Amino acid sequence: MATRKPAVPVDEKFENTDLDIFKVLEALDKKDYGFYSRLTEEQQKKFVPYMITHWMSCINATGMLGAYYTMNTDAAANKHLFNERVQQHPELQWLMLCAASPGMGKQFHQWLPHLNAKFGRLEAKAPKKDVREYFEKVYKGAAKSDIDAITEAYTTEQHHQMRLSELNPTMKIDDVIALSRIVTSEDIDEYEKQCGN
Repeated sequence: MATRKPAVPVDEKFENTDLDIFKVLEALDKKDYGFYSRLTEEQQKKFVPYMITHWMSCINATGMLGAYYTMNTDAAANKHLFNERVQQHPELQWLMLCAASPGMGKQFHQWLPHLNAKFGRLEAKAPKKDVREYFEKVYKGAAKSDIDAITEAYTTEQHHQMRLSELNPTMKIDDVIALSRIVTSEDIDEYEKQCGN
C-alpha cells in the first residue's frame, strides 16, 4: 500500500499576499482592532490608509448613518492619519480607522470621489459645476439648497485662495490658506488699487 508524502508546508509569506479591500472594510465595520496584527507581512505592506479612507467614508445609505461615516472618518482618522509621526505606525493608523467606524455591522461601501487635485493645489479654479457634482455624490439625499450653499461656499473660498496664490506665487499652500482666513477680497482690491493695478 502506497503512503502519501506529508504535505510540504507552504510559506505563509507566499500564500497570503493579497489584501482584499472588502475584507478590510468588513473588519472596520466590525471594529476588529486586531485585524491588522493578523495580516501577513506581505499584506501589511499593501495596507494603504489613503485608499481605505476613500472607501470607508462613503456608504450606500442616506441620513444619519451615511453622514456619520463621512464625518467620523474625517474626524477620527483623516485629520491625523497622514501626520509624519503617525505614518510611521501603520497599526496605529488601523486603530484610528477602527475608531471611526460605528460598529453597526457590515455596510455597502463605495469609493468616495474626490475633486480634481489641481483645485486643492490651487493650480486651477474649481468650476461650480464640478464642485456641485462632487457634493451631490458625497451628500446623497441632501436638499438642493444645501448642496448649492456648500458649493457656493467652497468655490468662493477656493477662488479667494487662488487669487492670493497668484499674488504670492512663492508662498506655500498652507500659508496661502492661513492668509485667506485673515485677508478679505476687499483687502486685496484695496492693495491692488494702491499698487496701481
